[in-house]
Amino acid sequence: LLLLIIAMPIINSEIYGHTFTTDESVLFLTLVDKLKTHAKLTEQFILGNNHESAIQHSNLLKQLYTKEINDEIEEKNERIANEISSFINIFSSLSSNNMTQSQINNTIQDFEAVLDESISVRISEDVLNNSTIQALRIATLVNDIDINYADSFSTQPYNMSTMGMDQHDQNSSANESKDIQNYTAYQTAQELLVPVSQLFEEIRSEKEISNQDKVTQLKEGIDNLTTIIEMKKPYNEVAKVIHGIIQPTLQELYNLKID
Repeated sequence: LLLLIIAMPIINSEIYGHTFTTDESVLFLTLVDKLKTHAKLTEQFILGNNHESAIQHSNLLKQLYTKEINDEIEEKNERIANEISSFINIFSSLSSNNMTQSQINNTIQDFEAVLDESISVRISEDVLNNSTIQALRIATLVNDIDINYADSFSTQPYNMSTMGMDQHDQNSSANESKDIQNYTAYQTAQELLVPVSQLFEEIRSEKEISNQDKVTQLKEGIDNLTTIIEMKKPYNEVAKVIHGIIQPTLQELYNLKID
């Protein structure tokens, strides 16, 4: 059930990038990653008194955590489902005017803890320790970065199935805004780099002995992507790193299958 619930929007949004064959576990893990990302951004902007941005990210939390997903988690553990729902409702009323910084920090930490619990009741330990599953998790998050960064410049993400990189560069340069238009999308793309980097560090050691050069290439690609996004460079530069380095290297290292 969860595969159908989560896959519908993801498949529609990822047709523009590398769409690897995935499974229910990967989709759930990346959902948790995205919920944590928007929670952290909500916290950041509340503490920075940027209430408009905080509201944008708390609304995205609500959009991601649908009733169907809550029902599926509830089948495994009712308490966890109820706590996640309660926290998401709390985010709408979080404010530095009525809560201390410590209270806001604790709320985010408790939310992340219950999300981690949802993983433990939803996914087995052997699946969590599978490096291919984690590589697919990285690839899916990188596709989300691609989509959000393109959206921040009001352009379409790179569509691998219909054009080559050179043709895309020409079309992108002609149609892309030179300045960021959607800061919520930009903030999301930037913050999603955090779990991508953390996950890569967790799985890199398995391949370092047998394929050091490719591991180094992937590390440099992720670092380069981080720098490009921090500098707010044009979308086509992000697309080149994602589709020319990161995704192909992940595919080769972990034998990922493309749909």
